[in-house]
Amino acid sequence: MSSPQFEVVLKGVLAGFEEEKAKADFAALFSLDADKANRLFAAKRAVLKSGITQEIADKYIARLASIGVAASAEAIAIEEPLSLVPIDNAPAADSSEPEASAPAQSLHAESYQSVPEPEVTEAARASVVDPQQKQRHQFIFRGEGFEYFKIWIVNILLSIVTLGIYSAWAKVRNKQYFYGNTRIADATFEYTAEPLKILKGRVIAFVLYIALAGSGHISPMLSLVVSLVFLAFLPWIIVNSLKFNARHTSYRNIPFRFHGTVGGAVAVFLGWPILGILSFGLLFPFVWKKQTEYITNNHSYSAEPFRFDVHVKEYYKMLLILIGASVVFFIVLAMVVGGSIFAMAGGGGGFNPAMLFSMVPMMLGYIAFYFALGAYVVVTMANIHWNNTKLHNHQFQSDWSVLSYMGLIVTNTLGILFTLGLFIPFAKIRSAAYKAQHTALIVAGDLDGFIADKLEESNSLAEGVHDLFDIDISI
Repeated sequence: MSSPQFEVVLKGVLAGFEEEKAKADFAALFSLDADKANRLFAAKRAVLKSGITQEIADKYIARLASIGVAASAEAIAIEEPLSLVPIDNAPAADSSEPEASAPAQSLHAESYQSVPEPEVTEAARASVVDPQQKQRHQFIFRGEGFEYFKIWIVNILLSIVTLGIYSAWAKVRNKQYFYGNTRIADATFEYTAEPLKILKGRVIAFVLYIALAGSGHISPMLSLVVSLVFLAFLPWIIVNSLKFNARHTSYRNIPFRFHGTVGGAVAVFLGWPILGILSFGLLFPFVWKKQTEYITNNHSYSAEPFRFDVHVKEYYKMLLILIGASVVFFIVLAMVVGGSIFAMAGGGGGFNPAMLFSMVPMMLGYIAFYFALGAYVVVTMANIHWNNTKLHNHQFQSDWSVLSYMGLIVTNTLGILFTLGLFIPFAKIRSAAYKAQHTALIVAGDLDGFIADKLEESNSLAEGVHDLFDIDISI
């Protein structure tokens, strides 16, 4: 007896997805023009694939769900399979064109005759993969400098005119622009925060700042008390901001979450740094590791947690290189400066302005060392973080380079200085593009199936009532 056969039936657009975008993605996936895709969605019953097993039908449904299209698997009993397009690696149907059922069940025959059998695209071949197969999905950033400059300058002007009130709306616009232009696996990120909640947080932050500044003018003891109170509330502020931003960040309509506790934040943002100071810096690698672990491991994609796991020796390597490079540089600098001072003092001719010019290379060398050290720390931290972070079986990967990143920050700094700050939006665009260009996700198995599982999981999880303090205090 033959195994049960199924057909995949188009059901429309999933709730929460933009209809036009879902239809456009559907048309691109099947290599159809917009008119033919619209006719399929308008039909009372459109069969996309027929004569397949339940397992393959489920993969079709998962692939379609990832672009916002609803479909279902229905059992059939037919003699030969029908197909619109093979999305998976299963054998294609014998028929080169899909057939039409009765007018009450599907599209009219003449509508089907105008729909050619499309070629299997690379996206289609990649939609169903072997569980052991790995695919590299590069992050892509498509923002443009002049486009963002217009958003940035309007945000600045309106924030000034409204005495800072508009800054909450400016933050949302900025994040929506950068998230919406950051793409991976043919989908972008979304930021859905409400500006009023950000404004509430900024009002609290402003009150705290006034209290800190004002207490110093009243009494040193009062200033100390207020500072200690602020320090005690700092872990709560950090946790609340991380929860807020995770909750309002989503990918393919699936939100991220942060599950960290205030107690955990106290340990990693107060306890460990104090130990690092008391150990004269010897425990700072543990501080960096614990803080990165806390932030990463308490984030999840729907209910799937991120996992960061690295040996602390990676941070100790960075610390030793920082110490070694600093010692060597300052020894050389002291020798050069000492030699110059000795030459100026022993010249016998009094003050020589030309000697001042000999100090210029040393100043440039100091600035170059500062940029190199900063670039090394940022690049090393990023590579340690991403190369040791996983989501389910999927591994992040980064290949940031000290030289290229140093070139980026040097040119950005010069651009900002020479334009009196007008280059800032272009610098942000260049930085975002660099980060995307050097970061990727190595997918093990079927990414679309994983996304579909998370979408179903996310829809089944009740978000619950938000906290009274569902606000963002971060600036």
